[in-house]
Amino acid sequence: MTSSPLSPHNPEWLAKLRLARTSGIGPVSFRKLMRLRENACDIVADWDNLGMKLPKLAAADSVMRELDTLHKNGGTLLLHGDENYPKFLTELPDAPLVLSVLGDVNLLHTRQVAIVGNRNASAAGMSWSKQMASDLARAHVAVTSGLARGIDTAAHEGALAANGVTIAVVAGGVDHIYPPENSKLREAIIAHGCVVSEQAWGMTPTASLFPRRNRIIAGLSIGVAVSEATRHSGSLITAECALEYNREVWAVPGSPADPRSGGPNWLLKNGATLIENAADILCDLPSSPAPYAPKVAQTNLFDAPNEETPIIATVAPDTTSPQSSLSPTQNVFGLLSGVGITFDELVRQSGLDEAGLSGVLIELELDGHAVREADGRWRRA
Repeated sequence: MTSSPLSPHNPEWLAKLRLARTSGIGPVSFRKLMRLRENACDIVADWDNLGMKLPKLAAADSVMRELDTLHKNGGTLLLHGDENYPKFLTELPDAPLVLSVLGDVNLLHTRQVAIVGNRNASAAGMSWSKQMASDLARAHVAVTSGLARGIDTAAHEGALAANGVTIAVVAGGVDHIYPPENSKLREAIIAHGCVVSEQAWGMTPTASLFPRRNRIIAGLSIGVAVSEATRHSGSLITAECALEYNREVWAVPGSPADPRSGGPNWLLKNGATLIENAADILCDLPSSPAPYAPKVAQTNLFDAPNEETPIIATVAPDTTSPQSSLSPTQNVFGLLSGVGITFDELVRQSGLDEAGLSGVLIELELDGHAVREADGRWRRA
């Protein structure tokens, strides 16, 4: 039988998995390496002759054992570019190269809202988050979170209580149960949703993996709701990623006397949308995340740990303009802002013809990401 280009039995697929599982090779390094040769098979074959100091390549038998173990436990492994790889992640610049999934992989394509917050949450915060998740689930919106103690746990439990879908993105391997007390919750999530990780089977979560986990939560979701979080909580990393990816950020206001309200209150002062219940999200929730369009400059809340091997920087830089790699939809969405712009000006700046631009604007309008004003100008919704 001839193997599909997207099949684990295809040599190119396995070569990409070996690169992805090589220590120090992240999404950026992977793309740089792929510019050196026509395909991943050639890169693997010439690994020791690429003219730079590289980490030890992941062994073929190692990735095959990972695949075998995952499949024996009912799991699925997705490589970036596979047919079932989440479409909402595909266009992101740091999209994970690999995703391991336990549960229904098709649910990764559903409309999702993330609920995140403190591990050390108040009783009121837990109750609110659980109710919010239940209401979202009843509206057929999947609830995504990180399976941590506190707000994450309440979010998953709320969705399950409403017989809804919930997705847990974890920092370690999908087999690693953390925290231990969430073992039964994890089983319920696998039965009624899915557990997702970019790490290999057996990987124990470490502190540096949680910020990387948070970007996947943001990327899968239409937006991120921050319930309770201190000013320097990891939940604000998730919110920062959401902003970078053009996702919505919602926050629940709280008492200035409670440090757990510091994060949401700070987000609200800096442009997040205030919410008090699920209706505040559902009233204007688009059908899918907004298209990703790179920003000229970013203001980082935290310095994310560098998971790339520095020596990879010796590969020739990509001289292609970031805009040239964007789809027409991403390009046009990046041109829109809160201030209306004329159709003619969009034609000029986007480089599209009138028919092509009209099609993109209609698509954005139907998805809830663009609005045509009474004077014919277009702006972001």
